[in-house]
Amino acid sequence: MAKTSTKDIAKALYESTKDKSGAELTRLLENAVAFLAKNRFLSKSPEILEHLEKIRDKDLGIVSAKVTSKSPLAKHTLDEIKKTLKTRYRASDITLHTSIDLALIGGIKIEANDELIDLSLKHKLHQLQKHLLKT
Repeated sequence: MAKTSTKDIAKALYESTKDKSGAELTRLLENAVAFLAKNRFLSKSPEILEHLEKIRDKDLGIVSAKVTSKSPLAKHTLDEIKKTLKTRYRASDITLHTSIDLALIGGIKIEANDELIDLSLKHKLHQLQKHLLKT
């Protein structure tokens, strides 16, 4: 018997509920919850919801990015990051999640679409060191 993954469940849920509303959506969601309970997947619901969100975002062209800096970034800086990422990933919208990392010397790190854009001062110093040692 094939094992059902949480990613497969999320994909099936998304496809079956896409463009549905009202009583039809309610019925589909009730059936989905019953399926999850019957197959002991209710404990996996946070993981399923995470996959579901990623599937929805990809379908709608939304990119979620985590921006890490040493101190809070100004609104215009965040707007510029959004604009740049929107162009880079050809996204319809960008959702930024900011966090503070006091271990950073300066600069920022951006994680989006399974990619890390490291613009931190520490990373730049490391690159310079590698370059100087090479020559």
